[in-house]
Amino acid sequence: MSYNNSVLIGNWSEERLKNEAEFKLFLRKRDRRELVLQRSRTLFSNLLKERPLAISGTFVLFGFNVQLVASDMPAKFKSETDKTQYGLALSSLVSERQVDYMQNINDGCLMTLSPITTPCCRNTFVILSTENESIHGEKMNFGDEFLLRAENYGDPDAPPLYVRFMPEATPGPPDHMPIRLSATKDSNCRWTTMPLLPTDRLEGLGSPVKTGAKVIVKNCVTDKCLCVMNQNWMQTFFGPECGVTCRNYIDIHKRYTAENIFTLVSDVETKTKQ
Repeated sequence: MSYNNSVLIGNWSEERLKNEAEFKLFLRKRDRRELVLQRSRTLFSNLLKERPLAISGTFVLFGFNVQLVASDMPAKFKSETDKTQYGLALSSLVSERQVDYMQNINDGCLMTLSPITTPCCRNTFVILSTENESIHGEKMNFGDEFLLRAENYGDPDAPPLYVRFMPEATPGPPDHMPIRLSATKDSNCRWTTMPLLPTDRLEGLGSPVKTGAKVIVKNCVTDKCLCVMNQNWMQTFFGPECGVTCRNYIDIHKRYTAENIFTLVSDVETKTKQ
């Protein structure tokens, strides 16, 4: 016996009802902007929204936007001219597992080092003095303790978030790296800088930090330096990114290696020079 296309066979009624229910669910999620594609677009829009480095000057100033860039570390990819790009910016990350309930930075967001160095919400922080967070426009000196505050521009009522090192966490899998954004502002959020060269550390203590100068960034509690986990690359929504932790890498001459060398970028001119 042969059948034509108009013959209904099998569980046709159940299949039709199932398809109708799935289509209605799709429409309801679309109207509520709950589809993964819509959530992903919102995430990209929020985290990659450009943030201007508003000042143009020689020194890092409290109260202004800065980027923390590992300028001597190569990015994972190559440019069109087939030359290795350098520079990894400290960035906040929302993972693919969090996109269903998080479209902006939040308490507990993982910190990574990203080849995307264009100033945007995820890699730009306000640098604040730990002595008085209301200080605005004063030069930051070597040895001064500071906080890095991330701004949640999508929700002005959200609590402030700070870059925090959790020494109790052991560096390991990507989801267990110890530097994250935290709403808890404690001593683990305190950072300081010192000159790169050993011969300059005593003389340079107390002198202003120049924008774009190579420095060592230390966590004040552990006395360990911010460093690039060069062997720990992971695939993220924003492409391959590198892990970050606090660890000292020193050669036989007691000089810090490229993993520990960072620059504080706070103006457009310095960004262009890099």
